[in-house]
Amino acid sequence: MAALTTSTHRYWPWVALLFLSCVWGSSFILIKTALTAFTAVQVGAFRISAAALTLLPFMVHRLVRAGVEDVRSKLLWLGVVGLVGNGIPAFLFALAQTRLESSTAGALNALTPMFTLLLGVWWFGLPFNKIKLLGVGVGFSGALILILIRGNGQFDPNWQWALLVVAATLMYGTSVNTVGRHLRQFNPLLSAAIPLALVAPFTLVILFSGDFLQRCAEPEALRAIGGLALLSVLGSAISLVLFNRLIQVSGPVFASTTTYLMPLVALGWGWWAGELLGLSHLIGMGSILTGIWLIHRGSRPA
Repeated sequence: MAALTTSTHRYWPWVALLFLSCVWGSSFILIKTALTAFTAVQVGAFRISAAALTLLPFMVHRLVRAGVEDVRSKLLWLGVVGLVGNGIPAFLFALAQTRLESSTAGALNALTPMFTLLLGVWWFGLPFNKIKLLGVGVGFSGALILILIRGNGQFDPNWQWALLVVAATLMYGTSVNTVGRHLRQFNPLLSAAIPLALVAPFTLVILFSGDFLQRCAEPEALRAIGGLALLSVLGSAISLVLFNRLIQVSGPVFASTTTYLMPLVALGWGWWAGELLGLSHLIGMGSILTGIWLIHRGSRPA
């Protein structure tokens, strides 16, 4: 039994890593599917609301066992994570994908660890060196290619919409630094569920203040609702808890390896859906991933 437990623990991080990469890499095509029947605002509001409701019973159970004193002392930071790590980015990604291909949004999402590093240097005085600086430059050059050039090699007239994705990754970087600085002692379930619960009342009001229920009755809504359910339950609820646990077990460097695999999954779904993919996508994504590799290399002790 001991050998089985050791073996399970040894392979579990790799299984979790592949699962998270597939789920989060698929989230962009699920957003595209949901947008066939609902507005971008409704997609963002549903995603956060459903994720919060999914985790709510488990959160309440955990709070009853653990008490609420620590939660009260960290309520401000939990609110920050809820707003910039969950709430606003959900709307930004949905709005961006009304004009962008899902594969482009997925590739640009790889900017998150770069913003995490830059904000960590700025706010918390993390060490910075020439290799990291080179990685940031290479990564942002790749992002610029993805923003300005379409898969057919032509200038993208909708490039401004890609800036919404860049803004979302900047917020993700802020959230990661906030969690690492102020919420590291929290149970993974609580650090995922409480921020969602704090923003859910607002997203529920937004969701039901429009014509969401009327749209649900349309024939084409069933497939979109299925995509939203997968996006919310797997992508914004279960995966958040699993990712927080992965950081605890294997550390942030290993957990961040999802950044390498997610764009590949997103590009694969985009190709399957018939999106326009070309050399610019490969060059841009390759540059971002190279930049991330250089940043991690620069973080190793000499």
